[in-house]
Amino acid sequence: MSDQDVPRERVELESLDPKSIDIESLDLGQLARHASPATFASNWKSILATDASLGVVLALIGVAIVIWLGWAGWLLVALGLAYVGLVGRRFLQWRWIRRKVGLR
Repeated sequence: MSDQDVPRERVELESLDPKSIDIESLDLGQLARHASPATFASNWKSILATDASLGVVLALIGVAIVIWLGWAGWLLVALGLAYVGLVGRRFLQWRWIRRKVGLR
């Protein structure tokens, strides 16, 4: 894809510093409250993967506690998996927001 095929707004947003994007001016409606500067960062998937790894580690610690101490670790397993699920939801929101403003 050449630079001529890319919409002008997309090129401008990709060249901006994510912190300088005015989220309120993007006409995102209710989803503006879910947008953050990290939503528009070029490494947004890495940010979410790092965040999800926290939930995975929490779940693994819960499994280890289940093995050694019995039922007490199941709460950590549930919390860790719920956290990973919430990161997945944030992935979908951020992907939708990025597509709406012309980023991929």
